Amino acid sequence: GKRKLQRKKVIIRFEEDKSKSDIDVVFTASEEDGQIMALMDRVRDPLAGTLTVYDSSSSAVKIAESDIVSISTHDKRLDIMTGDGTYELRMPLYGVVKMLHPGAFMQISRYEVINLDKVKRFDFSIAGQLKIEMKNDMSTWASRRFIPEIKSRLKEKRR
Repeated sequence: GKRKLQRKKVIIRFEEDKSKSDIDVVFTASEEDGQIMALMDRVRDPLAGTLTVYDSSSSAVKIAESDIVSISTHDKRLDIMTGDGTYELRMPLYGVVKMLHPGAFMQISRYEVINLDKVKRFDFSIAGQLKIEMKNDMSTWASRRFIPEIKSRLKEKRR
């Protein structure tokens, strides 16, 4: 089966050291895994949090990952919705999911990934269904198959 990746909590602290002239960033963990490597890449290259997408005139545009509200598949293309509009990307959904920050995004169906920071509320009140209301007033639905995983991710986030 699929291996469930356990996300480790990230603790960030600043230690003042008057003897240092440079910034010394140290990552301490039980092992160097994918999560650590992704964090180190992010610190090394802050632009890692951007995505190159295409606007309606097929021009390449760089957008910040944090501006993405949702990503959904339509035929052979991805629609990337941001606060400023919808952009396009020609790649499979799983391909873009691998590029995104895993803690910020969550897959809610075979066809859609959402940015957790852009969610207004999760509505579990309809029996067996999950309606997700986004801060931009868009609503979407999670597929039943994904609901248990979504619930466990939300419990994890509350801790």
